[in-house]
Amino acid sequence: MSESELRLKIFISCHKPAKLILNDYLVPIQLGASNAKTKMKGVIRDNEGDNISELNSMYCEMTAQYYAWKNVDLDYYGFFHYRRYLNFNKKRFIEDEYGNVIESYPSDAMAEKYSLDQDTIKSMVQKYDVIIPERKDLRRMAEPWSTVREHYEKAPHLHVEDFDLMLDIIDKKYPEYSKIAHDFARGHTMCFCNMYILKKDIFFKYSEFVFGVLEEFCKQADMDRYDTEALRTPGHLAERLFNIFLLKLEQDNPDLKVFELQTVYFEKTKPQEILAPAFSDKKKTIPIVFAAGNNYMAIFATCLQSLIEHLNKKYNYDVVLIQTDVNDDNKRILQGMCEPYSNLSLRFFDAACLLSGYKLKANAHISEETYYRFLIQEVLPDYEKVLYLDSDLVINGDIAELYETDISDYILAATRDPDFLGQINGANRETMEYVKTDFKMKDPYNYFQAGVLLFNEDRMRKKHSLAEWLDLASIPHLYNDQDVLNLECEGEVKYIDMKWGMIVDHNHSRVRDVISYAPDKVQKEYAIAHANPMIIHYAGFKKPWYDPTEDYAQEFWKYARKTVYYEELLQHITKFWLKMEKINSGRMRSGIKGKMKDKAVKAYFAVIPYGSKRWRTLRRLRGKTF
Repeated sequence: MSESELRLKIFISCHKPAKLILNDYLVPIQLGASNAKTKMKGVIRDNEGDNISELNSMYCEMTAQYYAWKNVDLDYYGFFHYRRYLNFNKKRFIEDEYGNVIESYPSDAMAEKYSLDQDTIKSMVQKYDVIIPERKDLRRMAEPWSTVREHYEKAPHLHVEDFDLMLDIIDKKYPEYSKIAHDFARGHTMCFCNMYILKKDIFFKYSEFVFGVLEEFCKQADMDRYDTEALRTPGHLAERLFNIFLLKLEQDNPDLKVFELQTVYFEKTKPQEILAPAFSDKKKTIPIVFAAGNNYMAIFATCLQSLIEHLNKKYNYDVVLIQTDVNDDNKRILQGMCEPYSNLSLRFFDAACLLSGYKLKANAHISEETYYRFLIQEVLPDYEKVLYLDSDLVINGDIAELYETDISDYILAATRDPDFLGQINGANRETMEYVKTDFKMKDPYNYFQAGVLLFNEDRMRKKHSLAEWLDLASIPHLYNDQDVLNLECEGEVKYIDMKWGMIVDHNHSRVRDVISYAPDKVQKEYAIAHANPMIIHYAGFKKPWYDPTEDYAQEFWKYARKTVYYEELLQHITKFWLKMEKINSGRMRSGIKGKMKDKAVKAYFAVIPYGSKRWRTLRRLRGKTF
């Protein structure tokens, strides 16, 4: 049988544009199209033909099933959600506490991982009468429930009286289902989400049952004062009605072929388009990319404020923040900071669409966001040259001069890393050994710092595809992606003045304990840069928002005071030091030394040793300042 001979459609229910996994069998359908403000292009709508689209606020995805029942002639009918698919792979995957396999973003890689291709789907569907999500034991879920009825009763916003009314309607209108319905209510297993693939005769029989019960329910139930979620009760009841129908079907048909599959849930489905330049004149535009998460927005805002105060009117600034979780409130605040400046644009790019299928490892010192710099070659394909900046820095001068650096013959421009060079020159035996045995850089004294990078994106693309860069970044290194860039770009780096990426004298000891071991010319270059930095990079676990006495912290706070996040930063630093003071006192009283793995604990003990003058001052001020 050819693909065209199998009349199968698995309708993917959508109420808004979403990134979907699609093929000839996986077909999107817009729900609630009758009341939708915008019509999704190129998709089926549930308000075509005989339909109940106007009831979508109550019936949820069941309006798609009603449409299919009344308007489409197939051999098999299937239904998924824009966030939920079934796993057709023979391999089982780890589930969360609710029985879902969690993924970030639907993509070709995800389609391959879960065998959502036409051949696999066709092969499996033809073997069975019914394919459903795995039935789950409610007693073993995150919040154990003893029965199906109790599960409904304890659901937020729902009313158990509606569940009982459903049973009453079945007793009177469909008495052949009555015993199974009550046994199901007292039982502890069910499948969820109104997802399944059914043979035609089974689907039509189920549709007559479920819509018959729901129609009667809507006649009898009083939902006038229900909140938005409670109004979705018919959709919630349909989940239970399918289980009742299936139990009866299995009872009546001992040879029924039923197959259960894991449910895959995608956390992010918002479409993310690759970004075109924000300004028409690329020759006078400086594209700048940052990367940060939502919990870093106060720090990023401070960095953004420092950029704003050094804008050059001769240039436009196309700023992109690559992220995965920045909320709408923070986006609004940050874009509001930029609105007064006609030559400044700020946009947000969700990295999830490009990272699907990759597990990038973060640690206590390095976040996942650091890997996002590899995405630039895909995020901004129309730029040949892009400036990347870490968010834990402030700008103290006109970066147009930096951007105008000629790197036509290089992959990137960067500053040598005086900290790393001090380590390998005698300050850190572990790093020295790493360079000798594992780190295969030809000349490690050319090692650069990756907090400020001017990329030649054309050459980055020629060097490696994004997939290749991410594969390389997945290999463990001492300094993660920074090591990867140094290894892969060696010999094709233009070294720029250290003032463009001056790393601070971390804990007021980096110069003494580390940089003092670096080659003499590096020490001298660093000293000049430290005296007059154009970009101040707070590299290291101690930050000025932990300790306002940190090197060049006053520059951070100078800009921070001009943002709406200033009070948030004050609250953060207060909570941090109170927490550390409590930890410090507790550890010293108990006499426990142990290993200090938490970077915050390390920062505290480095700055405020127990019994020191600073410790006594903090104790004295606790009741006054904090």
